[in-house]
Amino acid sequence: MHRLFYALILLFFSFSSHAAEVNDLYQATAPVSTQQQKERDELAPELLKQVLIKVVGNQSKVSEANIAPVLANAQQLVERYEYIRNNIEAADLTQPDQLSLRLSFDKNAVNDVIQKLGMPRWGKVRPDVLVWLATDIEGEQTLQGLENIPQFIFKSLQQAAQARGLPILMPLMDLQDQSALSVEDISSMNDEAIRAASERYRADEILIINMSVSNDTAKITWQSGTDESSQRWRSEGLVDASISKGLGVLVDTLATEYAQHSLPTDTGNTFSMQIDEVNNYGDFSKVMAYLNQIDSIENIRVNNLGDNILDLDIRYSGDLDVLNRILSVGGLLTELTSAEQAMTDKKYYRLTP
Repeated sequence: MHRLFYALILLFFSFSSHAAEVNDLYQATAPVSTQQQKERDELAPELLKQVLIKVVGNQSKVSEANIAPVLANAQQLVERYEYIRNNIEAADLTQPDQLSLRLSFDKNAVNDVIQKLGMPRWGKVRPDVLVWLATDIEGEQTLQGLENIPQFIFKSLQQAAQARGLPILMPLMDLQDQSALSVEDISSMNDEAIRAASERYRADEILIINMSVSNDTAKITWQSGTDESSQRWRSEGLVDASISKGLGVLVDTLATEYAQHSLPTDTGNTFSMQIDEVNNYGDFSKVMAYLNQIDSIENIRVNNLGDNILDLDIRYSGDLDVLNRILSVGGLLTELTSAEQAMTDKKYYRLTP
């Protein structure tokens, strides 16, 4: 079960996928002791706040907003509820039923609340993050991978990422990874070696974690990116709390780059784009499926498809610079720039094989 579970995670973040799509942004889960409506109603404000943090992206933005009136009416935004038997999901049927409540909130209603409160909104297309993790657990140093990572660390990392809507990918640590990277490379933040080892995974972001664990307490040094663009920070405390706090710093940073901050009247903006190397119907379908995933794109009009070139008119809401960053997620489209192209309002791209 352990290996199968990790294999399924790997399949979800396939090397060939061009964008991570987060589909549970408007859901949140909490443990419960009963299946009574009273307990559902009591948990609704807490779970709605979790959803707001996940959709807005930046936790401080939610903390600064006046969300108390919204939370007071959280039950009105609930679209669906369900109970999850945690011990069945963990394949442990020897324990009594342990339940969690999952609430799904109305997407349009939540988006409307976010817009009225003047907060940004981060759509479901999000950069996937490759995690290089070196641990020192009671003096034993290990470079962790998909199948050897301790369950208590993986579970904490997975829960923290899911709570913030961040797609993460653990490396295989097969022979190719082992020959390319060592524990020392991670502990010394060897940017060149880390960047080279990361190429096979085609992730949008690289996260480097050095974690020391002793007596259920973790001291963690984090680094996002490599070279001059890298950022470092630290977290400390119980394993769950330290991982959640440290990963939250990364999510807050990414949200400032990818979340759209639009007004009710900020719609109907347009631009034209030309995409080269669209050689067949499969390429065309791939491009259209990708663009239709992006929340801030309102409409796509096909002007021409011929000579391996696709011409589109895009209607969108929000900021064009933010949309350009979103279009780079997954590496499906590579923006082309030249002095001649800079003279026009049209944007030029090439479809990545």
